[in-house]
Amino acid sequence: MCDKNKIYHMYIIEKKTIIEIAKEENVSKQMISKILKEFPEYEIEKERRKAENDLKRKEKKREYIKHKRELERKEQEEEERLWWGMIEQQRIHAQMISKKRRISTAQLVELSLSQYIEVDEKLKYIDPSHKPADLPRTYNVHNIILPQFRDYANEIESEKWNSKVEEEALK
Repeated sequence: MCDKNKIYHMYIIEKKTIIEIAKEENVSKQMISKILKEFPEYEIEKERRKAENDLKRKEKKREYIKHKRELERKEQEEEERLWWGMIEQQRIHAQMISKKRRISTAQLVELSLSQYIEVDEKLKYIDPSHKPADLPRTYNVHNIILPQFRDYANEIESEKWNSKVEEEALK
């Protein structure tokens, strides 16, 4: 059998649990409890440990809840950020698709550069009889549109030249 004083010493002074003592002494937990119940300090120590474990449990529960709330708050903020981004993107797309959106004259000319030719630093519509009503006949070129127009015109000329050379090569 095991020594009662040794069990008392391990439980009260060394603060070991009943399970640890049972494993160390190679006896059952019930046997250890039965031996400890003979001592009057056992009930006091048992209540003290119970109160101590209650405090630990409450603290761990508080920490868990706090951590869980932080995670939920981060997830909610991320969802709101995504939602507002989606709303902003939808607003932009609706504005792009909208037929009532106003386009400036510069944008109109820029969108139809292929229908203009450059004459004296101005862009002139090629065929005024077939010109849409919202496009101007002539347009004073800004620094932005003129280089774009010249690039476009050069690209068209190079394609024409390439096609003429290809035609001659094929003959």
